[in-house]
Amino acid sequence: MSRRQLLLRLLFKAAWVRKDRALTTLISVAVVATIATAALTIYSDLEGRLSREFRGFGANVIITKSSGALTNDELARINQTVGSRGEVLPVAYAIGTEREGGARVVIGGADLEKLRRLNPSWSFTDLNQGSALVGTRVAESLSHGGDWHIAFGSAVTSIAPRAVFRSGSDDDSRVYLPLADFEKLTNVQPHTALVRIEGRPQEIQTAVTSLSSSLPGVEVKPVRQITQAERAVVGKTRSIVFAASAVVVVLIMLCMVATFTSSVLERRRDFAVMKALGASNGAVNSLFAAEAALLALAGAAAGYILGSGIAFWIGKANFDAAIPPQPVLLLPVLLGSVFLALIASTVPLKLLQQIQPAAILRGE
Repeated sequence: MSRRQLLLRLLFKAAWVRKDRALTTLISVAVVATIATAALTIYSDLEGRLSREFRGFGANVIITKSSGALTNDELARINQTVGSRGEVLPVAYAIGTEREGGARVVIGGADLEKLRRLNPSWSFTDLNQGSALVGTRVAESLSHGGDWHIAFGSAVTSIAPRAVFRSGSDDDSRVYLPLADFEKLTNVQPHTALVRIEGRPQEIQTAVTSLSSSLPGVEVKPVRQITQAERAVVGKTRSIVFAASAVVVVLIMLCMVATFTSSVLERRRDFAVMKALGASNGAVNSLFAAEAALLALAGAAAGYILGSGIAFWIGKANFDAAIPPQPVLLLPVLLGSVFLALIASTVPLKLLQQIQPAAILRGE
C-alpha cells in the first residue's frame, strides 16, 4: 500500500469512526459556505438588479444646453457614451397658451414612444384619438370637450390626446407632442436630453464624468434623488450582508475550534501511539490538518450548492427574477472554507505538539 493510499485510508477512517465530531465540523463549514455563497451570489448581482428596479424612476441624468439647441454632434457624443447601456431622449420645451381659455401650458416635444419607455412608472390612460400625451392636471383644466387649440405666438395647433398620463411630478402639468409637430409649431429644437444610464453607481458616475469632459458648454447633471438613493440602497445592503456574514463566520469559527479541540483530546492516545512509533510532530500535525481540510472541502461543496439555491430563491422572491448560480465563486468558497478550517485547527495543533507519548501511554 502506497503512502498516499495509507493517508487517504487514515483520513476516511478517522472521519467514519468519529462520525459525530466529523458531522459537527462538516455542518459548521457547510453553514459558513452557504452564507458566503448566498451573500456573494446576491451581491454580485445586486447592483445590476437594483439598477433595473430603478428604471421605473425615469432619467437619472439630465443634459441641458443653456443657450441654443443641442447639435447633432453633441447628441452623437451622448449616444456614443451611453451606448447600449441606456436610453437617450432629446426633449424641447416651450410655453404655449390655450386659445379658448388663455391658460398657459408647458409643451414638450419628444419621441413619445421613447418617453413612455423611459418612464415605465407613469400610468397611462390610452384614448387613441390623436398623437399627444397629456398630463392629468392639464387634462383636468382643459376638459371642456373636443380638441384643444394651443397657440405659440401666431402659430396655432389642434391637440387631440392620444393618452392621458399620471407621473406624480411636474410632468403632469405638461403636454408632449411628437418632436416634428413641436418643431413645426414652435420652431424650437431640443436643448435638453433625458438620459437613463444603466449599471452600477460607479459606472454611472464614470459615464457622467465622460459626458462632462466631452461636452464643453453643456451641463451634465445627475438626478441626485435617484443616483443617491440607488447608491445608498446598495451601500446599506452590502454593509448588512457583510456584517451579518462576519458575525456568523466568527461564531462558526469558535464552534470549529471547540470541535477540533475536543477531537484532539479524545484522540490523544492515538496520537501518542503514532509518536511512540516514530511519527514526527510535523507528520501528526499534517494528518490532523488534512482531516480538517477534507471535511472543509466536503462541507464547502454542500454549502455552495445550498447557498446557490438560497440566492436563487431570494432573487425570485424579491426581484421576480431568479439569480443564477455563479460558478466563479466555487473555487473561492472551497479555498476560503479550507483556510478557515486550518485557522480553526491552529489551537488543537498546538495541543498536539505538547502531547508526550510516554505520559499518555502510562495513563497520566
